[in-house]
Amino acid sequence: MSPPPLLSLLLIVPPSLLVLLCCTATAVSSQLAWTPIYVGSNSQVDLWTQESQGCRCNHDLVRQDCACCVPQGGCQCGELALNRCAQCGLEQHCTNMCNITIKADLLLARSNSTFGQIKSPALSGPDHCWYTLDPGYNRRVELQVYRLINAGHFNGTSCVSGYLELLDSFGQGTGPRICGQNERLAPPVVMFADRESATLNFRIEESTSRSQFLAYFSFTSLTNVQGLAFRPKGGRRIEHTVCDWLYQDFSCNKDSCTLASPGFPGIYGTDLYCKYHITTSSVHTKVRLQFLTLSLPLNHCGTHYINVYQGPTSNSPLLTTICDKSKKDHTFPGPNMLLEFRAGAAIPPYDYTGFVATIEFIDNVVTTPTSTAATLVISPYPAAAVPRIPSKNDKACEMTIKSTDVKSGHFDLRGLQNWKTNCTIRFEGKEPEIVHISLFNYVLKASSCQSFIDIYDGPDTRSKDIIKRLCSPVENHARDTNGRFRERQMFVSSGTYMTLFARRLMANTQDVETEFLDGAYSFFNVLERGTLQPDTLCDVNYNGLSSSSRGRLKHPGTEQIFWNVEGQMRCSQNLIPAANQSISIKVISLNKLSSDLCYTECGDGGCRCVKNATSIVDQLYITSTKGDVLSCICGDFQAEWLPVTVKSWSPINLVYSISKYSWSNKGFEYTAEYSFKDDIVCGYRVINQHTGIIESPIVIRESPLNFYYHQDCTWLLDSNVERHLTIEIGSSQSRPCSAWNISIHEYSERVDDKAGPILYTFCSREKNSTNTLPWQMNIVVIKLRAMTQTPPQYYIKWRSDVDRARLSGSTAHTAAASGSSKLSISWTLLFTGVSLYIKKIKKR
Repeated sequence: MSPPPLLSLLLIVPPSLLVLLCCTATAVSSQLAWTPIYVGSNSQVDLWTQESQGCRCNHDLVRQDCACCVPQGGCQCGELALNRCAQCGLEQHCTNMCNITIKADLLLARSNSTFGQIKSPALSGPDHCWYTLDPGYNRRVELQVYRLINAGHFNGTSCVSGYLELLDSFGQGTGPRICGQNERLAPPVVMFADRESATLNFRIEESTSRSQFLAYFSFTSLTNVQGLAFRPKGGRRIEHTVCDWLYQDFSCNKDSCTLASPGFPGIYGTDLYCKYHITTSSVHTKVRLQFLTLSLPLNHCGTHYINVYQGPTSNSPLLTTICDKSKKDHTFPGPNMLLEFRAGAAIPPYDYTGFVATIEFIDNVVTTPTSTAATLVISPYPAAAVPRIPSKNDKACEMTIKSTDVKSGHFDLRGLQNWKTNCTIRFEGKEPEIVHISLFNYVLKASSCQSFIDIYDGPDTRSKDIIKRLCSPVENHARDTNGRFRERQMFVSSGTYMTLFARRLMANTQDVETEFLDGAYSFFNVLERGTLQPDTLCDVNYNGLSSSSRGRLKHPGTEQIFWNVEGQMRCSQNLIPAANQSISIKVISLNKLSSDLCYTECGDGGCRCVKNATSIVDQLYITSTKGDVLSCICGDFQAEWLPVTVKSWSPINLVYSISKYSWSNKGFEYTAEYSFKDDIVCGYRVINQHTGIIESPIVIRESPLNFYYHQDCTWLLDSNVERHLTIEIGSSQSRPCSAWNISIHEYSERVDDKAGPILYTFCSREKNSTNTLPWQMNIVVIKLRAMTQTPPQYYIKWRSDVDRARLSGSTAHTAAASGSSKLSISWTLLFTGVSLYIKKIKKR
C-alpha cells in the first residue's frame, strides 16, 4: 500500500524542507499555505519534477523523453534542461538562477502560486548574484533560508568575505545580513521586507570552489492577520526614514496600538537606528508599554538594545534600557516618549526575532483639589444669559479657579463625575493679575452649533464680553497627524477675570464619544512679570514708568500653559526705560549649558557666543532694540564670570533661547535682576543753539568684572541759519572704535531718528578732530554708540560761522541797489520842481 501523501513528502524532501513543514505546522500555521507542494509519489526528483523523463516535450511535441512536472505550478525547462522542471514563470532560469527578477503577479498568473524556491548556482568566488523580489500590491516579501555554503564567516563583530542580505526598496545597508561556511539552518533564518520590492544579495568576496544557498520565498498578503503576516497597528510610518514610526493617542483611542521591530517575526536588519515616537494630546494621559515578545541577542546589550526617553529626542531624560529577552510592563507620563531601537551586526546563531509591544493610552483625569487643580463647585442655577434647552433634573456645573489657590494648572471637563449639559469655568485673579489660557483639545459632535464653547473677557457670560465661540461640529487635538503640536489657541484677559462656558448636547455614553474641552491656565502678575505682549506665549515688556523700579527675572516655561510647546522656543523680556532713566540687567546665576557647538568669550566689548552661524543652541543673551547682541552666554562657560551686567540708557532685551524645548525637558534655569534709575546721561535731544558744547557725564565705574555700559545717544543740531557749521570732537581716552565711537550724519526724514548717510566717524584714538560742513548744511545728527567696560569720555563742540566772502558780496550788491534807487528819486524830484516853476512864470 502506498504511504499517505504527507508521509511520502517526509520520505523524500530534504531535511531543511522537513523542518519548514514541521515548524510551520506547530508554531506558525499560516506558513502551511506558503509552500503547498503537491507530491504524487515517493519518486519525486525535486520540488517541481516528478520524473526525469517520460513526458511529451513542450518545445517539441514529437519527443516523449522530457521531464514530468508536478501538476500544480511545474513547467518543463525545455532544451535548457530536458530532464528538469521548474516553477512556471521561472523556467527560463533553470540552468542559472542568478541575477533575476521574480514578480508575484507573473507567478500567480503562470503557476497559481505566490511562493517558490531559490537555489543559487554554485559560484566560484569572488562572485555575486542578485534576486529582485516584487510582491506587487498589498503583499510583503518573506524569505526562509535553509542552507549556506562558503558564504563568508562571522569574525566576532560582523560578516566578512561574503554574506546573504535582504534589502528593501528604501535604501542600502539596513537589511538583515547572515553568513556561514557550511550551515544547515534549522529552524530556518526568517527575513522580511515590508516596502514594495526587495533585493536579495548573495556576495562572495574571497576565493571559493563552491558557494551556494537554498531559500524559499513567499509574497504574503498584508491582510492576513495571522502568523508571519504580522503588521504594526495604529501607527504611521514616518516618510523618508528607514524605520521610524509615530503613535498618537487619538489614533489608538479604541484599542491598543502595536509596534514591532523591522521584519518581525524574522531577524531584523544590521546597523539599525529606529525611532518610535509616542505622543499624547492630554496632560492627563499616561502611556503603558507592554512587551509581548522580546528576543534580542543574549549578552549583547551594548549593540542590541531599546532605550526609552521621556521626551521627543535622545537628548531627553533616559527612563530605561531594555535588552536580551527580559519582558516587562512600563508606564510613563506624556506628552512625549521616544522608544529608540538600536541594532548592530547580525550575530549567529540567528535565532532572535526582535520585539512586539502594545501601547495603551490611559486617561487619568482627576477632579479632586490638588496643587494644580481647582475646586469643583456645583451650582443649582444655569449660566446666565446663555440660551439652552430645559431638561428635567438638569443642573449646570461651575468650576471656579482662583489665583489665591494656585497660579497655574490644567482644566478638563472630562473630570466631572456627573455629565452636565452646561458647564462654566470661571478664572478669578487678583490685582494686578491677568488670565492667560490655552486650549489643548476639544470635541463637539452635535450639528448646527447645538454644542458650543464660548470664551468671555470678564466674570460674566454677557454677550458683549464674548471674544470667541467654537461651534459644533468641531474637533481639535493638541497634535496634528504628524505628531507635531498644532498652533496654540491662546486667550488673554484685559482684567482679572476670564470665563469659559461649554454647552454639550451629546451625553457621555459608551457608544458616543464624550464632548469635552481641556486646556491650561496661568494667572499672570503684570507688575512682577511684565506686560504680556499680544499673540505671544512669553514675550513681556517692563516699562520704566509703570513697572516696579527693580525686580527679579527668571526662566519661563515652567507653567502648565507651556505643556504643548515643543521645539525651538524663544522668550524675550523687554526693558524700556523712560526718557530720564537708565536700565540695568544683572545675570546672577545660570546652569551649565551643555553644548559642543558653542562656547562663551568675555572681553571689554561684552560676552559673546562663539558658534557656527547656522547652529541653534541654548543661549541667554542681551540685545538692543535694533537687534545688536550686547552680551551672550552659551555652552560650558566659566562660573566665575558671573554676574554679567549691562547698563543702558535705551531699551534692551533679555532673550531666553532654547534649541529643543519640551514639557519633559524644559531647558536651563537662570536668575537675573533688573533696576530702573533716574539717570540723565544720554538719549535723544534736539538742540537749536548756534554754538555749544556737549561733555560726557561723570559716570562712576562699577567694580564687578563683567559690568558693561551700553550707550546709544542721539543729538540733532538745528542751527536754523545759513552758516558754516563746524563740529569739533575730542577725547582723552585711547579706545578702539568697537568700544565706542561718535558719528556725524546727514539729516534725513526717511528714518525715525533722522540719521541719514554718515559724513564722518570719530574714534577716541584720534584724540581730536574738527569738521566744517558744507554751506547751508545747518541740520545734522550726531550719534554716540558704546558697549564697553569703561564709560566713554568725550566732548563735542559746535559753532555756526559767518561766511565773510558770501556776506561781503551780498552787502555791496544791496548798497549799489540802494544808491541807484536814491539817485533815481533825486532826478525825479528835480524835474518835478523845474516844471512847476515854469508853469508859474507863464501865468504871470
